[in-house]
Amino acid sequence: MESYKELVTNNLIAFAAVFLASIAMINLSGYDIEVGTYLYLPIGAKILVFLLFGRQVLIGVIASCIFCGVVLFDSWGGNIVFGAIGAIAGAIIPLISIWILENLKLANYSEFKNINFRHILFLIFFTAILHSLSRFFIYAKSAVFTINPVDFLSHYIVGDIIGGIVVIWTILKVLPYVVSAAKA
Repeated sequence: MESYKELVTNNLIAFAAVFLASIAMINLSGYDIEVGTYLYLPIGAKILVFLLFGRQVLIGVIASCIFCGVVLFDSWGGNIVFGAIGAIAGAIIPLISIWILENLKLANYSEFKNINFRHILFLIFFTAILHSLSRFFIYAKSAVFTINPVDFLSHYIVGDIIGGIVVIWTILKVLPYVVSAAKA
């Protein structure tokens, strides 16, 4: 029973992390589906929750991606099939990136305390490329959006990289102070 409660709690934390990152992104930089944003914070939240909790929070991340896509971004252009595929792909891409990098023996993300920040930066960069390419192929196939490939990919890749770095760096620098202040 305890593991069930932990699973539900971790998924709720993952949902909230991606949701709050999405709200912060909209308030800080806005969002346009055809161009993207230079501060895509949800990718950093997704990477971080997967590093912290593992793949057990995939349901919470997918639910948050779908919820944010419908409610916050209105990014599906009326096409729920492509929207759902895009949301699921956006949730799975960080896990795929982690799996690829671990299987190629480029990094080991299994022990969070031993992770080198340079490996996290490479994970963010690699995830940004895969995430942007998946979005491009999904949205280009939908025929709902008019997408300029160069603008789309450059904005999405840069936005994912900056957003990932901002979220993870902020959490790694701010969280220790919050925890130490709470203990005092």
